[in-house]
Amino acid sequence: MAQLGRDPIMTQRRRELARWVNIEKSMLDDVDRFTAENRLDFAGGAVEVRQFSWSKPVESVWSTASHCYLLHLSLDGKGPPNIVTNLTSGRNAASSMGALALVPPGQALSCLSAAGSSRAIRCLLDARLLEGFLADLPEWHDGLLHEAFSLSGGQIEWLIRRMYRELSAPDFATEAMLATFAQQLAVEIVRKFELRSVADFRRGGMAPWRLQRLRDRLYAEDPLPDLAELAELCDMTVRHLARAFRTETGQTLGKYRETVMVERATPMLRQGLPVTEVAGRLGFSSSGGFRSAFRRATGLLPSEIKAAN
Repeated sequence: MAQLGRDPIMTQRRRELARWVNIEKSMLDDVDRFTAENRLDFAGGAVEVRQFSWSKPVESVWSTASHCYLLHLSLDGKGPPNIVTNLTSGRNAASSMGALALVPPGQALSCLSAAGSSRAIRCLLDARLLEGFLADLPEWHDGLLHEAFSLSGGQIEWLIRRMYRELSAPDFATEAMLATFAQQLAVEIVRKFELRSVADFRRGGMAPWRLQRLRDRLYAEDPLPDLAELAELCDMTVRHLARAFRTETGQTLGKYRETVMVERATPMLRQGLPVTEVAGRLGFSSSGGFRSAFRRATGLLPSEIKAAN
């Protein structure tokens, strides 16, 4: 790792960065092993590779400061399944966290992780890198947050992996390179989440009103719809809807429906509702089918969510 010396400006920057993400201390008591492999601060943020391992499900509460964007990429695949509950949202929306996740500023999250281990790279970005491109501060509503917590590939992942290579093998002007990648990440995040005004249609994608119809129907207090119902709602064929949704969001419609199932089920399970009742409300014909679907999506049984309270 590149040595930063005792530069007082860099020391002050590190102290400030340490306050950008706050993790509840009790979570560290449940972790069997934690190692910070490598870290480097640069103008506009910091990047760090860290390893965790734990032998039982761990629930942690953590938050991002009002000026920090956090990007987290698993370097060993998806890693242990995580269920993230957004404590900032009035309805405590829950979602599964993917191998690549973005957490915007000012978010408070509760994260339930299955037993396992993880090696990941974490990047902190100064919010001003993004906000410099915007006329107004972005509004991270539930729909955008669901997508942010489970990103897929693309330029954002490529740039973080370039940061990892630079961190692993520092070379001439490494800090300058990292600052350049951070600027590019800011642009890609603005593009990915359309944080500026755009036309209703993107080539091959979907109009925002159609995406909103899908979200409204999936999060309604009715049994989850099948793909045919969603296609009819959008006045599209199932095949056209599936292709357009994947182009627009980077994930399959079936995976999104599965994510919504977890998000809707988790608060009910935390309230202590019987598994059979939760399954019925979500439209499953049997509690066994719900248990299988929930475990496939999260790596946890519904009963483990109840026991986490």
